[in-house]
Amino acid sequence: MFYAKLADVTPETPEIAAYPKTVAQAIAWLKSNDYNSVSLGKTPIDGENIYINFSEYETKPGEKVVLESHRKYIDIQVMVEGEELMGYAVCTPDLPVLDGGYKEDGDFTLYPKSVMPFWAPGATSPQKFLVKAGEFCIFAPEDVHASQVFEDAPKKVKKIVVKCRI
Repeated sequence: MFYAKLADVTPETPEIAAYPKTVAQAIAWLKSNDYNSVSLGKTPIDGENIYINFSEYETKPGEKVVLESHRKYIDIQVMVEGEELMGYAVCTPDLPVLDGGYKEDGDFTLYPKSVMPFWAPGATSPQKFLVKAGEFCIFAPEDVHASQVFEDAPKKVKKIVVKCRI
């Protein structure tokens, strides 16, 4: 997991360069294009290698959080407007999974809330943090991750999730 302000990184930033090249390409695209003008929904950047899912929604309480991981893609979650809590846990083979495990057609595995007990009201953790407009998180396959959670009250947000093929 990597967390930063988009303004503070480049494709050559060591933490970015450590990921597959699609992540550096996505960062370069984000820094050189007006992603605020992208339409809601899916927008290809490099076919299925790099694409954007742009969404607008209202954040929800931690007890409604969805925990997931991916195998084929890395997520770059960029907060465009508003703020939300995001969190992660290290994905290990012994973690309990939901719904029979990995879903190839959607590239995701879902996990029970017990994997991240810090979503309980009032709980704190260094693995849970508030992401504001202009900031982003990178979640790799080794990161079970969750987002779309409000800190104090529901808020309307706009967020881009850039999917980068590994």
